[in-house]
Amino acid sequence: MEKEQQQLPTELFWGSHNQICQIEGFWFMARHMESIAAFRSEFQPRNDDILLASFMKTGTTWLKALCYNILDKQENDVLAKENPHDVVPTLEATFLQDRVQHMLLNSPPGRSRLLHTHLHCSYLPEKVRSSSRGCKLVYVARNPKDTLVSMWHFLNGNLKAEDQFPLERAVETFCSGVMPFGPFYEHVVGYWEESKRRPKEVLFLKYEDLCRNPEEQVRKLALFLGREKGIDVEKVLWRSSLNRLKELEVNKNDVCAVAPHIPNSIFFRTGTVGDWKNCLTPDMVQRIDSLTRVKLQGTGLSFDDE
Repeated sequence: MEKEQQQLPTELFWGSHNQICQIEGFWFMARHMESIAAFRSEFQPRNDDILLASFMKTGTTWLKALCYNILDKQENDVLAKENPHDVVPTLEATFLQDRVQHMLLNSPPGRSRLLHTHLHCSYLPEKVRSSSRGCKLVYVARNPKDTLVSMWHFLNGNLKAEDQFPLERAVETFCSGVMPFGPFYEHVVGYWEESKRRPKEVLFLKYEDLCRNPEEQVRKLALFLGREKGIDVEKVLWRSSLNRLKELEVNKNDVCAVAPHIPNSIFFRTGTVGDWKNCLTPDMVQRIDSLTRVKLQGTGLSFDDE
């Protein structure tokens, strides 16, 4: 694997020591390459698996919490004591970890395994992409400007003050697509097209719709997952809410069990729609909007700004 990596196009992401590699048009963290290769070749999907997918900072934490609470029939409120990223692992980063392997191998029959990935749909294991497997896939997308601003805050939140990455350069990186799991637009459009091709297996959600009409979207999500009977929508939304999760002890003071270098608190900021208006200049907005029009032209997909 190390020899193969040396032959790939590489960049230093955000001028840091984090090297990213390009494969088949998409960029991946170099430190994840071994785990990605193992996930693609060794993962054995079950017919009742549910795989969540997203680009970075498009609502991943909330989607994990919502789906976990929809599926969980118990009354012990697991997310009161564990971070959503620990109970719903992101496989390309954690597949080889003992904790995750144990979860995959010892999940009891009859209980769906809830998993997550940031990989583009074309890069998923072949057995997952085959509709005959019965795997359900849920993708969440978000307005590109809010995605960029959220990612900028998130990644800078784990850097020292002197290493903070300027927003101007973050915009350049976002528009060029040279970032982990990027380019953004190709990532989103790939899943959008897949949801149109396989609507029974792939559900495409927008973060803005979840924010504006959460009850309707949770019912839609529960129906897709086959858990609509007896669902307590209000309870699911309360247990999964950003305001509630960010105040829990586990998310205020603990670190992520599957990524101990990341504090849980970094996953919870504002979660608001339209936060880009507080950060981006008119020139930045114009550049991103122009690129969005070009990249989404003819797809039937669009993002509202409000």
